[in-house]
Order: sequence, then C-alpha cells, then structure tokens
Amino acid sequence: MLFAGAAVVAFVAVPGLRRAVAVATARRPGWWPVAVAAVVVSLVIAWRATEVLHAAALSVVAASGIAAAWIDAYERRLPDVLILPLYPVVGGLLVAAGDPERLLRAAVLAGVAMGLFGLGCVAGQMGFGDVKLAGLLALALAWTDWGTAGVALAATAAIGAGQALVSITLGRNDFPYGPAMLAGAAAAVALAPFAAG
Repeated sequence: MLFAGAAVVAFVAVPGLRRAVAVATARRPGWWPVAVAAVVVSLVIAWRATEVLHAAALSVVAASGIAAAWIDAYERRLPDVLILPLYPVVGGLLVAAGDPERLLRAAVLAGVAMGLFGLGCVAGQMGFGDVKLAGLLALALAWTDWGTAGVALAATAAIGAGQALVSITLGRNDFPYGPAMLAGAAAAVALAPFAAG
C-alpha cells in the first residue's frame, strides 16, 4: 500500500515538474521520462526512508531535483529558486527530528560537500550551482549515516565519468553535472545499506 501511494503521488507531481522546467527553460520534457524518474525516486524513498520526517526531506529534495536536473541538462544551470529555499526546509526537518548526532553529521557533511565541489568550481570543472546542490544533498543524506555520503560521492563520480565519456565521444566539451549528482544521491539512498552490510 505504501509503494502504491508513493507511485500515485509521483504521477500526480509529473505535470507540476514538467511545468517548472517549461517556465525555466521554455522547453517541456516528455511526460514519460519525468514520470519514470518521479516514480523510481518515490519508490526508493518509500523503501528507504527511516521515518516520516526523513521521507519529507528526501521528497522535497527529490521533487526539486528532478526539475533542476532537466533544467541543468537543457541550459547548464541549477536555479537558486529550486535549491536555496530547501536549505531551511531540510534543516528545519533535521531540527524537528531532535537528534543532535544527526544535526552534527549534516553540518559536517554539508560543509565537506560544499568544500569539495567548491574546489571543482574554482578549477572550472563545475558551476557554483553544483556547489549549492552538493550542500543540499549532503543535508538530506545526513539522515542515515556517514557511509551514505561516501556512496553518493562514489556514485556521482562514476555517473559523471560516464557522462564525460559520452560527451567526449560526441565531441562536446561540457556536460551538466547536476543530473549525475542527483542520480548519485538517489543511488546512495537505495544502495548504502547494502554497502554497509
């Protein structure tokens, strides 16, 4: 019943996600690709969320992330309006959870993520939007454990390397890194418990 409900919520969100991309880019992604992304992510959240507040944190980041990934793919930018407002939302949910260890982990992981991606930004390998997204994803991933962030970083690097290879093969010298980061985070939520075991 939980998974069916998650899938229904994902389908209901698809028009809004497509509309958000259209407003930001004047391009509307296909219904099916957005629906598949939304359903897969919602099922992963339903499967792996440890509590209601965790599910809420992952859900708001996922909804914003799906739209942001398409915008980044189309225009090589991650809009602040989709990323920055979620910092206080996810932070508030972390505070509401009432777990000091989780709060400390979130602060450390967000700082480390922004530092690492900031170095990439200074080196010209990614944009400042990627830095802001890295901090947000770190906050959401902090809910479970330290290892989840490590899995996310490894998965992001692997997916990003695949994107880079395809881009080079096609003769392009740049590619959006946001989709790789978001896919890496989703993979970490799904796979980190197996890696820990």
